[in-house]
Amino acid sequence: MKAIICLALALTLGLVGSPSLPSALAQDSQTINLPLPDRTGGAPLNEALNKRRSLRNFQATPLPLEQISQILWSAFGVNREAGKLRVIPTAHNRQDLLIFAAMANGVWLYEGEKNQLSLKLAGDFTTEFGGAPLTLVYAAPIRDGVIGGVHVGLAAQGVGLYCASAGLANLMKTTGVDILAGKLPLPVGYKIVVVHSIGQPAGNY
Repeated sequence: MKAIICLALALTLGLVGSPSLPSALAQDSQTINLPLPDRTGGAPLNEALNKRRSLRNFQATPLPLEQISQILWSAFGVNREAGKLRVIPTAHNRQDLLIFAAMANGVWLYEGEKNQLSLKLAGDFTTEFGGAPLTLVYAAPIRDGVIGGVHVGLAAQGVGLYCASAGLANLMKTTGVDILAGKLPLPVGYKIVVVHSIGQPAGNY
């Protein structure tokens, strides 16, 4: 009992750190405020292009929130505050691509203009997506035909290059596009185009 009282007092005074949850779980259950992305550094472009490859074996270790922020920014983040313009080009500036991040603590919508994630679906779908700790789910309006697919491809390529620079395994695939079909709150006319699994490689990069 004395030991318990001493520990409680130490926690109250800040002498002992309290048990911490993963950073993505320690915040409000409905939103995650992402760290600001690092817009400098990384591997030179030609080196990243040379290293870019698809790998399908992932470690289950969760990615740090800082790295999740970088991945999402590489896909569809804002790189010019004036007009909230994105890192990828979009036809007629149609910023209507939706990217969801499926992790062990739910499926989250990336809101690049706010640099945050919003919870859209509870549950752990990592097993269904092959065990990767992070799977991006790209959805686009089908009314645009090929345009929506082009936007998805541009976003996925940005992610692939970042993963090559950071030594992360990544795999873009159409297998698994039905896993969240009918479960996500997609706007009318949208469909899931591809999914993109990401994590630390299980084996040599």
